[in-house]
Amino acid sequence: MTTDDIAFPSDVGTGKTFAEPIPAALLDAPLEYILVDHVRQRSLCAAFRRFTHQGYVDGEEADAVVTYLRHDVDLHHRDEEEDLFPSLLRRVPLEDNLEATLARLIEDHCNSRTMIEAISKVLAKRTGNARVRLGAGARKLLLAYATSENHHLAAENGIVLAIARVRLTKGDLKAISATMKDRHGVAA
Repeated sequence: MTTDDIAFPSDVGTGKTFAEPIPAALLDAPLEYILVDHVRQRSLCAAFRRFTHQGYVDGEEADAVVTYLRHDVDLHHRDEEEDLFPSLLRRVPLEDNLEATLARLIEDHCNSRTMIEAISKVLAKRTGNARVRLGAGARKLLLAYATSENHHLAAENGIVLAIARVRLTKGDLKAISATMKDRHGVAA
């Protein structure tokens, strides 16, 4: 399966969101899987901008955000930090100067985890399926996450995935695929 075979989640208008799962078959093409996950993350950032504009998050959508942030984003960070980044470091020549970029991206992941916990707490403060009203601090937090994440994704797509497509071997991709499948609970 390739990205040509699936419908991408979009930031606007299609009704597809961060909450839609990626087809497990795409784990056979791990760089494509990661790219599709980046599209989902951009969809989340668009949702955060919408939430800040409207001033609230519906209860059901708040639950979906928390689940996505705590589960899917964590898996995504592990896919990159435990598989993609180390594989790249084994393959890139010094002139690619990738080590500093990857260290910065890992630091971004750490900062993201901190914001994810804060966002999750904000979205969990409600009774039942009630709306979550967003005060000024919560709005600032959601916008900060969206801005940071969009910059982060630009670096991962424009630098890391571009270099990975050139430097990683078929064997590297097969190994990454196998460990990602295991991490995601998909039979190899």
